Order: sequence, then structure tokens, then C-alpha cells
Amino acid sequence: MKISVIIPVLHEQQQINTLISHLWSMNSAIEIIVVDGDSGGSTIAVITDPAVICLTATQGRGNQLATGCQSATGEIILMLHADTLLPADAFDSIQTSIAQGADWGAFRLGIDAPSLSYRIIEHTVDLRCKLFTLPYGDQAIFVTNTALQKVGGVPTIPLMEDVELARQLRKAGYTFTLVPDQVSTSARRWQKDGVVLRTLRNWWLLLRYLRGSSPEKLEKLYRLN
Repeated sequence: MKISVIIPVLHEQQQINTLISHLWSMNSAIEIIVVDGDSGGSTIAVITDPAVICLTATQGRGNQLATGCQSATGEIILMLHADTLLPADAFDSIQTSIAQGADWGAFRLGIDAPSLSYRIIEHTVDLRCKLFTLPYGDQAIFVTNTALQKVGGVPTIPLMEDVELARQLRKAGYTFTLVPDQVSTSARRWQKDGVVLRTLRNWWLLLRYLRGSSPEKLEKLYRLN
């Protein structure tokens, strides 16, 4: 089955070509779609590979991912953050998971930093996925295009699109798998805000969303902090 990799970006000029080269080196048969949230296309302007599909969309991962899905031709959609690298056998793992009956899934979180605090975060995320079937976007969520379309596509909301998508897929009864291998995602968000503050802020935003706060309101709060 063909895999379409959709990468929502915003000011990722420094690393986008490295990520694209990394993906091609893993599998030359995939489709790569980069969706820029900057109306000026500052990130896609530096992409040198003509095989990459470059798009722009209203800023916000939900809008950008939904735009990418409209152009995707793969039977499987993989949503990848620009600061996340996949494990070596990622595409084989995705294909195997789908062949064995999964409709959607994600990889275990791996944070590219040595501190013990990051290992604690990783284990907490493992637990969250196992108990609540709730992966986040930095875990490289993948889903069959059929299942995605049946639940209405990626939610076009400015924040928590990954949480809402997981809730819709779970509610529809689609089978989830957590791939044992870890992605390697940048620690820059935790390093910028501090591990404790960033973690508490993420939990606070999630709790407010699950209690009914609008994504638009939460997105404004997120930008203020």
C-alpha cells in the first residue's frame, strides 16, 4: 500500500530538506507532501526536490494536515512533524501493522535529549497511549485513508487536532496499534519552556479541551504562554 507522508510546517527552513532526504533514503516509493502555514511559503521556498508536493494552507496543524490529505494519493496517511525523525524500519512497520488488522496507529515517543526527565515523559506517553488510546502528533500518527475519510478527515481546528482525531477514530471503533519502535523528536519545546512547565501546560490544555473549551480559545492561550 502506498504511503503519503504529510508534513505541516511553519518556519522550518533549516531542517526541511534534511528531513526530506532522510525520508527518501528510507523509502523511495512514498509520497511526500509539505504544507506550509506561512502564506508566503517561506519553508516550501527552500525545498529543492521537485518530487515533493508543496502546498500552503491557513496556519494551524489541523488546517495544514487537512489540506495535505486532499492531495494525498496513498492508501495510508502518515502525519509527521518537521522536527521528528522516524525509526529505521518505520514504513515496513506501518505496512505490517495495517496488514495485521490495524486501522491506525502511532510510534512510541522518543525525545532527542539525554536527561532522565525526558525518559519519564516517554514512559508517561507510553502509558497514556496504552490506557486511553491517545497518541499525540509528535508520535507520527498514521491511518488508512479509508478510516480517515469515514470519520470526516483531520479536524480543521487550530489546536488539539491530534486529540480530536484520536477520539473520533476510537469512537468509530477503528483498531489502534502502538508500534514498539520510537521516533526521535526534538526536545526544543521542552528546552524552551522547561520540562516541568511544558508538561504541566500540555496537561492543562488537554484537560480544558476534554472539559469542553473551544480549540480557538485554547490556541490563543497557547500562544500567550
